[in-house]
Amino acid sequence: MKKRTFELYSMYRKIHPLIFIKAIKKYNLKSFKNDILAAFAVALLTIPQSVAYALLASLPPITGIFSAIFGSIFVSLFGSSKHMVAGPSTGVAILLQIIIYNVLNIYFPNISSSEKVVVTLQILMQIVFLVGIFQLVFCFLNLGNLLQFVSRTVVLGYFVGVGITIIATQLFYFLGIEAKGFSDTTISKVFILYKNFLHLNLATLFIGILSLITLIYLKIKFKKIPSSFVMITLFSIIVFFLNKADYKISVIKDYLYLERLDLKMVLPFISFKYFKILFFPSLAVALLSILEVSSISKGIAARSGQKIRNNQEIFGVGIANFISSFFFSTMPISASVSRTSINYQNNAKTRFASFFSGFFVIILLLFFYPFIKLIPLACLASILIYTTFTVVEARHLKLIFRASKSDSFVFLFTMGATLFLRLDIAFFIGIVTSILFYLQKASVPHMVEYSFTEQNKIVVIPTTKDHKKIRIIGVAGDLFFASVDLVQNTIQKIMKDDALKVVILRLKNVYYLDASMCLAILKLHDLLKKTERHLLICGVTDEVNEIFERTKIIKALGKDKIFLTSEDKPFFSTKSAFTKAKELIE
Repeated sequence: MKKRTFELYSMYRKIHPLIFIKAIKKYNLKSFKNDILAAFAVALLTIPQSVAYALLASLPPITGIFSAIFGSIFVSLFGSSKHMVAGPSTGVAILLQIIIYNVLNIYFPNISSSEKVVVTLQILMQIVFLVGIFQLVFCFLNLGNLLQFVSRTVVLGYFVGVGITIIATQLFYFLGIEAKGFSDTTISKVFILYKNFLHLNLATLFIGILSLITLIYLKIKFKKIPSSFVMITLFSIIVFFLNKADYKISVIKDYLYLERLDLKMVLPFISFKYFKILFFPSLAVALLSILEVSSISKGIAARSGQKIRNNQEIFGVGIANFISSFFFSTMPISASVSRTSINYQNNAKTRFASFFSGFFVIILLLFFYPFIKLIPLACLASILIYTTFTVVEARHLKLIFRASKSDSFVFLFTMGATLFLRLDIAFFIGIVTSILFYLQKASVPHMVEYSFTEQNKIVVIPTTKDHKKIRIIGVAGDLFFASVDLVQNTIQKIMKDDALKVVILRLKNVYYLDASMCLAILKLHDLLKKTERHLLICGVTDEVNEIFERTKIIKALGKDKIFLTSEDKPFFSTKSAFTKAKELIE
């Protein structure tokens, strides 16, 4: 059993640094044709969406596009998913906006506009570098799997809160309202929007509503065409002529901080001066990126039937972020729900569809960048608003509220934190809340009392049954510090019965005990020994037996009082312990 457990564990955490080489050897012309068509469809959505994410983060539009290029190329090469498309994401974009603003506000309150651009990009490089390092460390130490303790309820609560934040942020562009000042919480954004509502631009609002209706219509009627690209192209032409007539509808070039396509390879910018303020926010970005990558890759794998290796996915996004930190003007890389879905819907066969989409984006960027600058911001806002409503399914929300009161509370608490607090703080609050609820549930092991009938068959008996000389207490679940009191108090209550002579502790499906539980077992043994009573332990797995050997529990109790379990005969050890107990009381 130990050997098999070790093999499964090793296989689970194994990383293939050059996993794409195996895929290249199996590649064929038929897959290439499917991948190319899917890649082009993804690339057409990538540019407007990436620009929208960059503006959401208050960054130069080109940073979102470069993030999409690096993400598509490197995550596809080093990850395990065949369909996932990486690049900028909504949650990461909003976190970035808050992080960068805080650093500028604290350390550079009086810099000029031109200096602000340079400093912003330097901060961005350091964040991307830290995110990449964090993710690679999580990967090699297998720490990424800690996110399995973050419940789906917390994730949904966080994403719903982020969705509301995105809508509140994009309404400024959708309505043509100038955002005066910065607000780091969603509630304050809504308040600013309310105060300035009368200053909306009717022409911008008209374009925003029409672009959203057009996008929804194209999505419903023509599912296989790049609806976002078609809508953007159409309304960019319309707005170009409207602005000639002085309607003053904002376009990307009005918000450009960088006019040139400036992709420089440099050493990552590292400043110890404000490293401490970037450390934990960058950790939040790294964890959020891992969470998005993991959930999106597993979600698409459930539809495609592919097996996903979580650690390999973390390795892929970590490598992508680390490499992109050597280039000026790149946002942190995460995963995209919409582009991944389009990639799968267009029958992409291999990881190289995402790889090719990165190169298609480069081609489009080189030849069409002058036109990209004419995209109306209201159209980009309509894309993000539409995408927000597709991130969380209504049936999932209904399920949460029907499941239990604790799930409903965790969902509402996490969502509330995202609305009233900064998103990086809210993210950690969500994780801590999830872990606390997990510990609360895990700390209550399943306990039941057994007895043998006259026919020597084991049965479960209620705790109100008459006390006997031999009590068999079954405990199921991993036993650690949080469950010590419950187990210890239950057995001490049983020990008050003077008729009791032997306690048999049946460790059903227990594969791990921590030091606290081992000390509790020794203490229990000492208490029983003082009153000339006995403690026997049955159902002991190889893993638990090894712990007993290391902690000297076997030496204290005696080998004859420890009974190993057998998969073929699950109750044999209990019967053996019961036989031993009868011998001790005779």
